[in-house]
Amino acid sequence: MLEWDLAWNAGLLVHAAALLQVLGFLNRKQLVLRGFILAGSLTYIAYYYYHPETPLWGAMFWAGALAVANLIGIVRVLLDRRRSRHGEDETAFLDILKVLTPGEFRRLMQMADWHTVDEQTQLTTQGETVSSLYFIIDGQVDIDKSGWTFSLPSGVFIGEISFLLGGTATASSSVPPGTKYIEWPKEKLRQAIERTPSLGASMERLFNQELARKVAVSRL
Repeated sequence: MLEWDLAWNAGLLVHAAALLQVLGFLNRKQLVLRGFILAGSLTYIAYYYYHPETPLWGAMFWAGALAVANLIGIVRVLLDRRRSRHGEDETAFLDILKVLTPGEFRRLMQMADWHTVDEQTQLTTQGETVSSLYFIIDGQVDIDKSGWTFSLPSGVFIGEISFLLGGTATASSSVPPGTKYIEWPKEKLRQAIERTPSLGASMERLFNQELARKVAVSRL
């Protein structure tokens, strides 16, 4: 009778494991989902060990492999969500790029080159190839589009149209002394987007917002 009770109690583990994984798949939050799936995998391991007369080592191995894969996924999610200590410029930049996740922001920063200019510096020339994407952190950028000149404040991208559509620069742009800007080589950024398609989707949404804002500012 005692053995039957133990077997019955161990048999309940399979129902508990399945219920945990079902709850996980019903949850939209990645960490909670992965946590339930991990708990379910561990419960399956206990079931495979205690319920059969002989432990099912093969099933235990693959349930353990799934648990390890989930644990790695949890660590990656936590690393992506971790906000490292940014300088004031990076914090301001992050505030502007609200469409990016912390992980996408971190990947962008790993590729970024930071500049502070001490003389008038040309970023793009109308009709010529644009080799980089720029973001103005502090200062302003002077725009010349076929003789029509105007200035844009900090917090704008330069070269995003060329990056999105290809081709040459649609306007000339330069920054005065003291301006701070970030530069991303186009090829390096494209390679990152190929590896992380979600980054490309976020950048496209960001550029669409940017183009609308530039049109509004240029008409003032």
